[in-house]
Amino acid sequence: MTTGHLSRRLSSWILIVSLSVVGVVAGCDSSDPSPGEQPSPDGGTNTPDGGPSPDSGTASPDGGPSPDGGTTSPDGGQQPPPEFTWGHGTESGTLVGNVWTPGRDATGLVNEVSWALVPKDRWIEVAGTPLTTLDAEVKAALPGFRDLGSQGLAGVINAYSGVALDAPRARWWAFGGGHADSSNNGIYRFDMAKMRWSIEQLPDHSANWTGVPWGNTYSSYPPASEYAKAHPDSDVTGDEFFDPARPAASTGNPTARHTYNGLVYNPDLEEIAFGVRRMWRYSLTTRKWTRHNPFNTPGASYNGETGYGGAAGWTFWDEVAGRYVFGPTENGNYSRWWSFGAADKSWKWEVITPPTWFFAQMARVGRTLVSFPAPGHEEPHVHFPRLITYDLDTTKWGELKLTSDLVRARCFSEYFEGQVFAYVPPLNRYIAAFRYDRDGDGSFEYRTYEVDPVALTLREAPQYEAGAFGGWHELVKNRFFYLATHHALVYVRRGEENLRVFRLP
Repeated sequence: MTTGHLSRRLSSWILIVSLSVVGVVAGCDSSDPSPGEQPSPDGGTNTPDGGPSPDSGTASPDGGPSPDGGTTSPDGGQQPPPEFTWGHGTESGTLVGNVWTPGRDATGLVNEVSWALVPKDRWIEVAGTPLTTLDAEVKAALPGFRDLGSQGLAGVINAYSGVALDAPRARWWAFGGGHADSSNNGIYRFDMAKMRWSIEQLPDHSANWTGVPWGNTYSSYPPASEYAKAHPDSDVTGDEFFDPARPAASTGNPTARHTYNGLVYNPDLEEIAFGVRRMWRYSLTTRKWTRHNPFNTPGASYNGETGYGGAAGWTFWDEVAGRYVFGPTENGNYSRWWSFGAADKSWKWEVITPPTWFFAQMARVGRTLVSFPAPGHEEPHVHFPRLITYDLDTTKWGELKLTSDLVRARCFSEYFEGQVFAYVPPLNRYIAAFRYDRDGDGSFEYRTYEVDPVALTLREAPQYEAGAFGGWHELVKNRFFYLATHHALVYVRRGEENLRVFRLP
């Protein structure tokens, strides 16, 4: 991460609507469930295929092994992705201290008897699960490949990026990097069924960029930026690999970039999407990227006021409306949200946001989006702690005030992106973690909490700190979540570290 980039992302606290907008507590009518009463749906209403559109860039060449997340049958129809399944072999693996080495069957699936070896109520590392284990495989597939960034493959996750989660099938995808951290724009998938990373799509080859004056960021491709400047009516912008002088580099793929909390998996269209800078979608069946210019405007730009996703925002798929919903309001950005229709390629400004909230995470519970601002970043007149809700059906914002024993003066109020927040349906609780000076000695330790959405309470829950957890990582983003397939919390901490799991009782 560069210092210049950090300063760019620090937005001022500007309130564009009054708290009266938020005053519709819960933002739902009386017939709606509370934010904690139902889990997020697995799928939804099918919409027409979201393949390449007229404003799509050049299709990328095949890269990496064929994914197992959706295939095409001999008659041309799409087969559904395989469900999560356990191996039924006898190999149990080992547990040494707080490190579990899974036992697998002949097909590579983790055996159910091996998962039974994992203790409950404490954090356990899964051996052999850093993203960086794929480094040699990437370089073997692309001889001469070199990541130009300072962090290498680990930067795909570490550099302000989250993951796209398919919870019912216990798998997720990573796409990130960008700026000075990583030039790697590949897509990488982790499957809990095998407890391994694999390559979904290989990155663009650095050998094709010979002579390109990159500068200190890999989020914009200089030849594409130069072309866009010389051709303002073109739909080319700097966030793609477009290069008339280097045909091999002109793949039409998106450049690496921080994806923040904006990477999402769409089960209806079997694709991955994000809205950072432009709208980009990757089909897991055709294995091609499609790009869409915001509001069909060539050369459209973004910032914290006008939106277009921009930086540090959320992306959700609304299966009822058949639209992607983008929220650029995290970390002080104060734009309206916007949406994109997958079927008709339409753009729409959504509702004005309530007053901005800083350093938050957001979970989806049924048809409600629930956010938990990090305590200590509210302005003095704002109640803390609180949940902020958004109803996808009514488009109403709401505020749920929580009771707790937190002291505002002991909350960590400086710039920090280590906030954690996830919903656990069987418990009907949210698990949160943030820095707090419980002892009053100025240490601001990480502490874990439970949020009860019915009683509207926030209470410390030290049981979630148990074991060799190793602390929290500053740029967690949405890499902390609950999986029903394992009845466990999962934490993808850093690209160079093992996966961590916490089996619930």
